[in-house]
Amino acid sequence: MKIIVIYGPPAVGKLAVAQELANITGYKLLHNHLAIDLVESVLDRKKNKFWELIDSYRLSLLDAAAQESVDGVILTSVNIKGKDDAFIKSLIDIAKKNSGDIYFVHLKCEMNKLKGRLQEPSRKEHGKLMDIKTFERFVSENDVFDPIPFVDSFSIDNTNVSAAEAAMRIKKHYKL
Repeated sequence: MKIIVIYGPPAVGKLAVAQELANITGYKLLHNHLAIDLVESVLDRKKNKFWELIDSYRLSLLDAAAQESVDGVILTSVNIKGKDDAFIKSLIDIAKKNSGDIYFVHLKCEMNKLKGRLQEPSRKEHGKLMDIKTFERFVSENDVFDPIPFVDSFSIDNTNVSAAEAAMRIKKHYKL
């Protein structure tokens, strides 16, 4: 199985790119907010177990997908430097354990464009962060802009690149 991890700051376009990539590869899409919505239906985000459960569900699902011979899964995530290292290492372990491959895609975008994208209607549909002040506080408290330091990532600045073009670049780069 191939695991493609598309990560970057909020509003960078991870889901849009992942959807396009899923369309051209036939891979399954594990949208970041599916697990968040599930856990949030019972627990508040501020509870200690909240993020631990989300990671556990994602990892279990990816492991099961590998065991069931799913060709590929695309995962979207905001990676917080230092805080999400254990999760990333667990993803790598799942790929290795199941003789799979894992590919990392780092999306980045100019700040003004990110703030503009916060207001896109599709963000509301998925219960995503839309408030600029909350966004500014989140990115000032968390390092979400840099590539993951201990993996090789294919970086795309999608400030002026469509989701479809970004997906084609990923497909070509990783020969998917």
